[in-house]
Amino acid sequence: MGADRPTFSESWYRVGPLKPRLRSVIQTTRQQYRGHVWHILRDPANNKFYRLDEPSYHFVGLLDGVRTIDEAWKKCCEDLGDNAPTQGEVIQTLGQLYQSNLLDADITPDVGGMFERQRERVKREVSGYLMNLLFSKVPVWDPDRFLNKWTPMFGWAFGPIGLAIWLVLIFYGVFTLVNNGSQFFNMASGVLSPGNLGWLFISTIIIKLIHESGHAFACKYFGNKENRGGVEGIGGEVHTIGVMFVALIPMPYVDTSSSWTLRNKWHRAFIGMAGMYLELAVAAVAVVVWANTAMGTVPHAIAYNMIFIASVSTFLFNANPLIRFDGYYILSDLTEMPNLAQRSKQYLYFVIKKWVYGVDKANDPSHSPAERPWLMSYALGSAVYRVFISVGIILFVAEKLIILGIIMAISTLVGMVFVPFGKWMHYLFTNGELRKHRARAIGTTAGFAAVLFLFLGIIPMADRSVAQGFVRPDQITTVYAETEGYVEGVLPSGVLVDPNGPPLVELRNVHLELERNGLVAQQAEYIAKYRKHRDEEMAAGFAMREHLQAIDQEIDRADRDVRNLMVKAPFKGNWITGKNDSVLGQYVQRGQELGQVASLNDMQIVVAADQFLGPRLYRLPNEEVVVDIMIQGHPDLKFKGTIEQVIAAGQRDLPSEALSQQAGGEMAMEQDSSGSSVASEIFFEVHVNPEMLEDLKLYPGQRVLVRFEMPSQTIASQTWRTIRQLVQTRFQI
Repeated sequence: MGADRPTFSESWYRVGPLKPRLRSVIQTTRQQYRGHVWHILRDPANNKFYRLDEPSYHFVGLLDGVRTIDEAWKKCCEDLGDNAPTQGEVIQTLGQLYQSNLLDADITPDVGGMFERQRERVKREVSGYLMNLLFSKVPVWDPDRFLNKWTPMFGWAFGPIGLAIWLVLIFYGVFTLVNNGSQFFNMASGVLSPGNLGWLFISTIIIKLIHESGHAFACKYFGNKENRGGVEGIGGEVHTIGVMFVALIPMPYVDTSSSWTLRNKWHRAFIGMAGMYLELAVAAVAVVVWANTAMGTVPHAIAYNMIFIASVSTFLFNANPLIRFDGYYILSDLTEMPNLAQRSKQYLYFVIKKWVYGVDKANDPSHSPAERPWLMSYALGSAVYRVFISVGIILFVAEKLIILGIIMAISTLVGMVFVPFGKWMHYLFTNGELRKHRARAIGTTAGFAAVLFLFLGIIPMADRSVAQGFVRPDQITTVYAETEGYVEGVLPSGVLVDPNGPPLVELRNVHLELERNGLVAQQAEYIAKYRKHRDEEMAAGFAMREHLQAIDQEIDRADRDVRNLMVKAPFKGNWITGKNDSVLGQYVQRGQELGQVASLNDMQIVVAADQFLGPRLYRLPNEEVVVDIMIQGHPDLKFKGTIEQVIAAGQRDLPSEALSQQAGGEMAMEQDSSGSSVASEIFFEVHVNPEMLEDLKLYPGQRVLVRFEMPSQTIASQTWRTIRQLVQTRFQI
């Protein structure tokens, strides 16, 4: 045996004389993973499983309650040579079997203490539930007899006929959804509205019951199919169905761990897929129901919510292999890497122990070089995603029940940070594995902590944020009709206009002209009367003079209205209108918008800064912020800018539709109480003056990306600021 697998162990004398054996009720199944033979041990009393490689199983098979452990090990060495397990590996295997209650043996107290007692395992499980309130399970019912009775009737759904029907349903459901896509996505904004929460909860329960039933029936179906004796209803036992609390929301769950004993990996993978398989079939039927029922009816509402739940839960949770739901077990079966999550974590520890701490005899949980990239990638990816999803769930719960959210946050922080840190420190200072390497382990850990502290808390890092904006002329005025009339002419859009040039819009109002002519005739008549009576009747002359003044004012108004029939440019610039010849002959009202005049030589960029960025820009002096502007779709075009103004008050009315998601922008929209379309989140308007390049031209309405680089801060400061802003924004505190 190699130097990295020392043959003998100093603790051997404590276990060598013992005469254990596997408990008589233990069931075994032979399987192959990545070309290697493994044996699955199952305890039917608690449905727990344990996996042994071929040499370990050969050794355990020699334990019959009569032969001692030392005799069995020597016999194993004779049979297998260098492939036999070492004394240390034997002790580890026996300890794990004893911990899993798979051995019958008279264990002395000192040996029992060496093995980690069963009560410690139970204690850890209970502590795990208490430390993690986000995910917990409560078993309710043993459905095995029920499944034995009904699987022959429903099992065909997982065979060729069922798969063919499933494909037809999915194809027709997708076809129907594509044809009604706009209506479907328009309804998405109302899914979490108070009036829909009841239907959403009912739909979730229905979908999840179907989902878990799929796992249970598939497990029983493929178990029966692989049963050695071919007897219906024995293979693939399912003994637990219960309630799982996800963010304290009750969901059904089923325990199909007996599928691990199935030899065909495709059968095991299909059992993992079975829930999503039925979910998507139900979603396809729901699409058809939704598309063919009237809006506002109960079937329409339930069908839409079923589609939403089936899609969101499938892609965010069930199909995601980074958390231990369906996608994880599917990946584990297809890659033939059982216990992927546990072994990936152990492999990460192994890399640290061996290559950082210098522990030569660290246990490598990988069984081949090909597994190592999988294990390392999964360890890092699952850790990051678990933090991401935990934070998301806590924020979601805290928005509804702040006290409960705080409790969950504290529990998660303790379970994911403080407990692992405590175990790490305990390992560093007390574990015997580091006897010869403790100084190096503590030194490298302290050095890493110092570098991390320096990187996060001492060295300032660039503080940048990016927001979307649009281009608008620096000088722009909307032109309105100042009198009524029929349109007789309009200048084409884009032409250069001038206050002394031709009119932007020519209006004609015959009634206005007739009214002015009538006022002029009335004026002449009163002038003649005034001249006649001013010397004879002074009182009458005085009244006529006042009336003449009123008529003069009416004539001035009429003259002004007649002049306004020729709509002139307010300043020199470009005439912008989308109407052109389409409005010729139309009647326009006083105050109606006709177009805009803009000076296209000087442009301004208006940025919609979110609630995190806007207040920071407002507090900082404009000259301390470096502004880089990039034209969206052309990342190679970049130029500088300066902040002119940050409007202090937050708003929800977009300065341009170009920023909305409907127009290709980034701003999510919703309808307010009056039915108007507004931004979903408050934003701050920032005005930026670009420093134009000679060969670059900006156009009104063009979208740009603006990067604001603020004074450098440490990562710790930036993170703490983000957390405070997030809490203030979410909870208004």
